[in-house]
Amino acid sequence: MKNLRKALSIGSLALPLILAFQSVQAVSIVAVEDNFVLNSQKNTVQPNGGSDEVLVIKNATNNIRKSWLKFDLTGLNVDYSQSGTISLALSSNSSSSEEFDIALYALDDTGATAPTWTESTITWNNAPGNTTSGNNTQINGLDSGETTLLGTTGTIATDTAAGTQYQFTITDWSDYLQSDNTITVIAISTTNSPGPSIAFASSENATEAWRPTLEFTAIPEPGSVALFVGMLALTLGALRRRRVQ
Repeated sequence: MKNLRKALSIGSLALPLILAFQSVQAVSIVAVEDNFVLNSQKNTVQPNGGSDEVLVIKNATNNIRKSWLKFDLTGLNVDYSQSGTISLALSSNSSSSEEFDIALYALDDTGATAPTWTESTITWNNAPGNTTSGNNTQINGLDSGETTLLGTTGTIATDTAAGTQYQFTITDWSDYLQSDNTITVIAISTTNSPGPSIAFASSENATEAWRPTLEFTAIPEPGSVALFVGMLALTLGALRRRRVQ
């Protein structure tokens, strides 16, 4: 019984420290810019200049839609040795008649001369990494010299509920980090659908939990480490005093 009380005492003191230290490492950020492009309107910025609540995706012979998302890492102490997770959520129920498979790519054309984009100016013709001409397979895809596949959703069944989340792992961050400390990812459909499209929540979606996020591990600030060490020392001191008593 005495050992049990001691274990509970240690746990009650150590748990807040562990949670505090973990909280300074886990970081989740929402896309700072996102919009989709449409091949039948090659030079037109899509609805509301990127402030729409949805990102539309479609693989077709016409009215092809692809979506671009940008995450800004400026001022964040990212641990580039750890992988990150990008999450996308359906903004409405998927089609009742079509299944989909969505692929997410990272823009790997980096450096000072890499193309830049904003949600208020991106179009089919100027979107970085886009394939704007060729046969149907080519224009539904992306430029393989400027993009890298991160992963796919697998089959999204008919009538999948709004808010359903899909995760993609991003590794080798340095391959995708732009000169302005941003990372761009591109979502396309790999399933040809002459009928409906599929829509994911954008960063402006009214439901905050559905907005596209990038989650990663941050290197704690020196002050956070010092605080953790100091709190740990106080905890050990308290335990030592309890033993003396």
